[in-house]
Amino acid sequence: MRFEVFYMQILCLGLLVLAAHFGAKITRRMHIGEVVGQVLGGLVVGPILLLALENKFPAYREAMTSLHFFTFVFLSIIAFGIGDELSIDKLRKVGHDAIIMSLVEASITWMLITGTFFLLGFKPIVALIIGSIGIATAPAVTFVIMNKLEITGKMRSMLGGMVVLDDVIEVIIFSVMCQAALLFQRQESVSIGEIFLPVTKEFVLAVLLGLVVFIALRFLVERKWLRPKSKDANFDADLGPEFLSRLISEMPGPSVEVLIIVAGCVSLGVGLALHWHLPFLITAVASGIFIANLYTTEVFKSLRIENTTSMYTLVFFALIGANAKIESFHLENFLFIAAYIAARGFGKIGGTWLGCKITRQKKRLTQCLPKLMLPQAGVAAVEAYFVASVLGKDGETILSIILPALILFEIIGVLVSERTLLKWRSWITGGGELIDEEEIIREKLEKEKLNVAAILNPDCLRIPLEVNSKGEAIWELIRTLKATGHIENPGQILEIILKRERQGGTTLGDGIAILHGRLSGITKPGVALGVLPRDHGIAFGGTGDVPVDIIFMVVSPEKTPELHLQILAAIAKLLSNHDARTRLRYAKDETEVLRIIKEHS
Repeated sequence: MRFEVFYMQILCLGLLVLAAHFGAKITRRMHIGEVVGQVLGGLVVGPILLLALENKFPAYREAMTSLHFFTFVFLSIIAFGIGDELSIDKLRKVGHDAIIMSLVEASITWMLITGTFFLLGFKPIVALIIGSIGIATAPAVTFVIMNKLEITGKMRSMLGGMVVLDDVIEVIIFSVMCQAALLFQRQESVSIGEIFLPVTKEFVLAVLLGLVVFIALRFLVERKWLRPKSKDANFDADLGPEFLSRLISEMPGPSVEVLIIVAGCVSLGVGLALHWHLPFLITAVASGIFIANLYTTEVFKSLRIENTTSMYTLVFFALIGANAKIESFHLENFLFIAAYIAARGFGKIGGTWLGCKITRQKKRLTQCLPKLMLPQAGVAAVEAYFVASVLGKDGETILSIILPALILFEIIGVLVSERTLLKWRSWITGGGELIDEEEIIREKLEKEKLNVAAILNPDCLRIPLEVNSKGEAIWELIRTLKATGHIENPGQILEIILKRERQGGTTLGDGIAILHGRLSGITKPGVALGVLPRDHGIAFGGTGDVPVDIIFMVVSPEKTPELHLQILAAIAKLLSNHDARTRLRYAKDETEVLRIIKEHS
């Protein structure tokens, strides 16, 4: 290697890391996800800066290109990690519904994108590859929003299961299509029927190579490394506080050692697969599946070392952006980018919606889940770069379509996901817009005009509610309902309220929370209200939520879900009035609060 290329590699890596880091900070502040900023940082340092520097520093392109191997190593480790989700135990937890929904959604997305590009004049095999890439879904941004909004329960588990199955289906289809495309390149006159046997053979050989990687890991990774050390364990090495001393001399801990061995073995397997023109992702996924089902899933915990994986991720997405070629982005490609976005959007939303209908999911899930399948990033990006590397001009065209599209899908996906999840949380807490299954409740509200004041016992008002925490607030309102005879067993309703809280936050925004639950053994609903002193709100939801100072608690008979929803909807409607909220916060006593509620009910 020429010395000029050597030092240029160091410069390129430094520029990439800084550009991706600050790009991520900018997009994070814009609430559109770090991945977008990292990819855009790579675009600036790669193809854009290359235009200015290539004439003065001809080694810049060579140095940048030499770093691209890292994307394949990182994607291979990601593919290996998919095996963790394909253990028999986890597949059982995912359930038949998620599997059916994933198959329906993936099939429709693939066929819709493939058909679109076939009609646009693309070669059939190229259209099939673009369609397969479109199946991949990126869950990272969506789960960040879920964590922020404290959303758990079926929505989270269903989305997680579908995303993993999506990526498994996508890797398999993409690998088969790429092998077929490579075979077409080697034998131009081969027919579709004649490629079946060679592609199947290469697929099987890739799985066998994955088995070899598994055997190597099975013997190299010791189970004792996978067990957490006792807190009282004594360490022989005296690790000094000096950074340089630790950097040079510190031996890797057990989890880091496992990561090193996994990365080494998977890289060897993938390198051999690429050398023999086998589907390298199948090799990585197969080895992960063997580890998960024939050894232990504890191995995968070593792949989640926060302080190291965040750095790998940053470099990975920066290199994805740096891989792009400016000359590939010409005007006629904008039609193809728009076609890909439209076809994938319709496929993801329509396919998931149809899967929900087939498996008879609840209407709330059916309305929300499809919109959460839009984000797309890492796997699709590196696969697009792979085909650009091995398929020549056709591959470069694929990359020039996929890369801008996935940036737009990340931006659009974040915005749509956040709005959808906010609406989901509002629905599951009883507030917000009512949907189809509650049409009867909407009609009742319009016709019967349920009066909150009529079901609110003056003795159930706590003005002001002097508490310092969420737990205190919940318990004080439960005690209030017990004291007024609405409930007999405070512990029972506490358990129901807390279970409801774990399923999703009950805050509606603007400092409002509606705690609620249905229980057996009561014959009429009970409603309690606490208003905290002004400027003394308490943390109730996620870290991004404003402090809560108006808290309702609703308990109703288990046998009357319609009445329960009607009460929640009426309270939400009452609190949607800005004047009502403001006056409640300034109310001096229970009498004034009751008068305000009567006026606005």
